Amino acid sequence: MLRRWYLWFSTLALVGCDTPAPPEVCASLTETPSDDPAAWTVDTGVAWVPSVSEPAWIVPGEGLPVQPQAANNNVAIALAGGRTFVAWRSAPTHFASAETELHVMSSATGGAPWDHEATFSVGADVREPAFLVRDGVLSLSFFEAGSNPFAFEPHAVWRAERCGLGQWTAETISEGEKVPWDVKVRAGLALRTAYSGDHYGDGKLSMHLETSVDQGRSWAPLGADPVSMGGDSEAAFEIARDGSLWAVTRNEDGDTTGKGSKVCTAPADDWSAWTCPTVSDPERYDSPELLRHGNDLYLLARRDVGGPYGQDEGMAPYSSRPKRSALYRIDPDTRAVVWVQDIPGVGDTSFPSAWRTGEHAWTFANYTSPLDDPDRSWLAAQTSPDGTQLYLAELTFAPE
Repeated sequence: MLRRWYLWFSTLALVGCDTPAPPEVCASLTETPSDDPAAWTVDTGVAWVPSVSEPAWIVPGEGLPVQPQAANNNVAIALAGGRTFVAWRSAPTHFASAETELHVMSSATGGAPWDHEATFSVGADVREPAFLVRDGVLSLSFFEAGSNPFAFEPHAVWRAERCGLGQWTAETISEGEKVPWDVKVRAGLALRTAYSGDHYGDGKLSMHLETSVDQGRSWAPLGADPVSMGGDSEAAFEIARDGSLWAVTRNEDGDTTGKGSKVCTAPADDWSAWTCPTVSDPERYDSPELLRHGNDLYLLARRDVGGPYGQDEGMAPYSSRPKRSALYRIDPDTRAVVWVQDIPGVGDTSFPSAWRTGEHAWTFANYTSPLDDPDRSWLAAQTSPDGTQLYLAELTFAPE
């Protein structure tokens, strides 16, 4: 049975599901900078060079209205109504826990002090937050898993909607194995990628590209479904300047193409007609986030130091290596993922979420282990009492 909660004034008080939202606080969010690359003009005759600012720390940081736990990760960002919204998972460790909380904060200044918007705690793990801003409505989806740290247990997808500062509704919109990943509005369509199947099991996962006409309350296939089958789970997507769709998937489970990752494409007239390579890139680009500047597609994702994953037998070698967060560029001719530079992130790191703020600028959020021990392995960092931290940074492009 689907569940519905109403969270008013930043509390977790549960009110009957027939309680209406006060109409005076459900005003449309205005002056939202578009995150659609088609809304921005970039001189494609110029060679542009990216740069990344120093991190502005959220956790640890000043002006926090919540008390974070040790592990802070799975972060999402959105700009709407003149405010910067951040949602993230906070838990005892990287692994599933019934003590997990999903905090939502906002700021009118782009940083501290922060206002508490909501905290979601469902007695199980919650992950993969993603904001959707459409038709003046700000909503947040997240994925409810189990509480066993050694199992992947998808249970439900939640949707929360903001009606005002600290005033949210929340309800489950689906139950079962489907896990959403990337959520974007492109060409006026609300789109998301999601995967389903026996993740970490038989390697037979289905990738879905879906659309919603009701601000994310329900989702349906955009066209052909699934768009791919194999070992792919996380899939970031973006629309190129010619209207074609590009996606970077994490092929963690492995399939007939090998394992690692894939760069897939679909034509402008059918975004559901994915073409993926017959051989996977052996490198893994975990928690991918795609963005476009002019003609150029860039990827924010994890970097596996000492890989590639595709040569490993099982997860043990991958988990024993250090990790970084990095900025990559997609080569459109070879469909290769090309490293550009590392960004702040070591150990247990990388769940970047970016929002465009101008013709040549993005604000992005990310998480990392403390930066003073860059060679700590992924597993050691995941289980360390030092935990993980959150920051904001600016990605900008300037003429060469």
